[in-house]
Amino acid sequence: MTTTESLKTYLYWAIVLEVCLISISIAAASIFLSLIILALIMIAVKERKWTTAGSAVDLAFLAYCSIEFITAVNSAQMFDALRNSKRLLLITLVYGVIVSFTSKERIRKGLLFLSASVALLSVAEIIFYFYEGIARLYVFQHYMTTGGLKMIVSLILIPFILSPDTARRERIFSFAVFIPTFTALILTNTRSAWLGFVVGVIVISILYYRKLFLILAVTIVLFFTFGPQQQVDRAKSIVDFTNSTNIGRLNMWTTGLKMWQDHPVLGFGDIDLYHTYLTYRTPTGDEPAGHLHNNYIHILVTLGTAGLIVVLTMFFVILKREYNIVKKYSAEPFIRNIALGSVAVFTGFMVNGIFEWNFGDHEIMVFVWFTVGLCLAANNSGDRTV
Repeated sequence: MTTTESLKTYLYWAIVLEVCLISISIAAASIFLSLIILALIMIAVKERKWTTAGSAVDLAFLAYCSIEFITAVNSAQMFDALRNSKRLLLITLVYGVIVSFTSKERIRKGLLFLSASVALLSVAEIIFYFYEGIARLYVFQHYMTTGGLKMIVSLILIPFILSPDTARRERIFSFAVFIPTFTALILTNTRSAWLGFVVGVIVISILYYRKLFLILAVTIVLFFTFGPQQQVDRAKSIVDFTNSTNIGRLNMWTTGLKMWQDHPVLGFGDIDLYHTYLTYRTPTGDEPAGHLHNNYIHILVTLGTAGLIVVLTMFFVILKREYNIVKKYSAEPFIRNIALGSVAVFTGFMVNGIFEWNFGDHEIMVFVWFTVGLCLAANNSGDRTV
């Protein structure tokens, strides 16, 4: 094995450990992220090239990095904005996966480790939930983050559960780890993650598994008919505009739009908005917070209109790329299922982000960028067979 291949193997396991440990320890995951970046640099130096994600995706990432820097320099709190720009480092996960997940077997094992680790943690969280009698499931991180993580893993598994072309053992495994993960998702009572999951399932149905829509509809009816009252009431509150949480969100978004009007082009910079928000809020009961519980309004405030255009363009480019891989490999079950799950995950993440600042959530973005990388790596593995 060459030095470069050894580095790629090392990088592979560093990424696997990163995604498996992020739900337990951000500190440990941060150490592995540093090792991942170091390994990528060493591989690039040895190969004298930087692995690309595809020209449009690379340009979208570059544009996002640029607007982060431009708005930081323009910000009255430049150093805080530059410090928060460290979130850009998570994008290296996409390239790390492309470089090191070089075969279908590696991709399959990586997904296996991720889903199995999340399922095991979900079992522990479910036991804790019932033993302690808490209102919302959480152990290792905030219940909103927990809900988003469970949503991502649940969606990436669904195509493998449904695919008749997938080996029976793999389908059984996928279903086995889906059950505790999805159960944990429900018990988080995180409505935005529920909505993201539903929309992700609809996307999978539209793109390939048409009968899944009927299964989803029946499941929703059964949920509202026989589901636990606490979860049913929580779901109904989504459309209740007298709900205190919903009122708080609306007030927060209204305040955010007022902030944006004062810095419409480049925003305040990527800063914690807590103190700035307090100077704009009205005494209506809306919670003072460092973020605005909405990706798009938060980006408007921090990165301005220019930043929102760049980020939405990046999202569109990623979704288009993943969709094209679904169509390209519609007859190749494994790659198609990875791509389908990735499209569902990214769509679910975007819907989840209408009600949460999940784009700024370290744990969530590790999973999101990992699935983007998986999709692009799967595409490369398919290209190599031609």
